[in-house]
Amino acid sequence: MKRILLTLSGTHGSGKSTNAGKCYYLLNRSGFKFSYIRHQDLLDPFGFIVRRTARILHVEPSKLESLRPTRVAWSLYLLFIYCPILVGGIRLRHLLGYSVVSDRYLFDLMVGFRDNGMKVPSELLLMRLLPHPDISFVFDAPEQRILMDRPEHTAEFIRKEQFLYRQIAEEFHLIKVNTSDPALIVWNHLLVQIKKVFEDSVPAESMILQQVVN
Repeated sequence: MKRILLTLSGTHGSGKSTNAGKCYYLLNRSGFKFSYIRHQDLLDPFGFIVRRTARILHVEPSKLESLRPTRVAWSLYLLFIYCPILVGGIRLRHLLGYSVVSDRYLFDLMVGFRDNGMKVPSELLLMRLLPHPDISFVFDAPEQRILMDRPEHTAEFIRKEQFLYRQIAEEFHLIKVNTSDPALIVWNHLLVQIKKVFEDSVPAESMILQQVVN
């Protein structure tokens, strides 16, 4: 069976992490061999250092990140820690016969930096070094639903993030998914697209749809 890299991106509160977990679980239940990666886990260590430093200096993290020394440090971290771990993790899983579901990917990193009016440090180089996904979804949901699920965010923040993800989706031809649709419709859409990238369609579509209903 072909081994693929499947990525799921999207705005806060749109259900990307929930759907990433479901995707991993249901695809494995249906006969595929998938491993799971939380992309954010590779970014949190350095992000924590930046936020902590910003607090000590009494400045906004976005302002600190715009400074040249911070951007140089980000670039070094991304190239020499983040990239080798991510690339090595994906390749090792493929060697062991597993496809990969990634909860977030480089696209989400791009949105995070563009939200602060910047580009990802060494972005073009990272795009060359990181594995190109075989299939990528970007999730979105109505603004009011997101605000109900994530009251810590403002409407302005959500609108800006949705705009940036739509830009990324157009730029990299990501498959858009509206998670306000019923779960059965969402999963039918995901499944049809995922099965296209496999040479052999092992499970019957009805098996996964029935699991979603249950």
